[in-house]
Amino acid sequence: MALHIRDFRQSDTAGLSRLSPAAHRLGDPPEFTSGDRILAGLREDRLAAAIWFKLEGKTGMISAIIVARTAFWQSDVQELIAEASLWLALRGVTCIEMKTVPEDSALLAGLRDMHFKADERAGTMCRLVPARSAA
Repeated sequence: MALHIRDFRQSDTAGLSRLSPAAHRLGDPPEFTSGDRILAGLREDRLAAAIWFKLEGKTGMISAIIVARTAFWQSDVQELIAEASLWLALRGVTCIEMKTVPEDSALLAGLRDMHFKADERAGTMCRLVPARSAA
């Protein structure tokens, strides 16, 4: 069952508090006042995931992702990243960077399928965004 992804709302804060202790975490979520955009992933009207990201010049930065521990958590991460990537690409980013390299091999393979490359030394993953033609 796919996630329903939408903008994070103030009313999602309680759901995030319940989700966070047992969830898979990629990175540390910044403070709500950091200026990061947050998308919420819902399944059956319950918060199941969230992603924090922002623009930094021509780079889109994915700060953190939190997802519920389910059998399909890796695909939830990929759906959130795809949605954030679309939002960032529409705003002209040339690169999307994640501030962490997942340890899970299935997730890492899925991100490589999405054209992310790991930089183990820097502890980041990056994906170039193809230029869009005006035609």
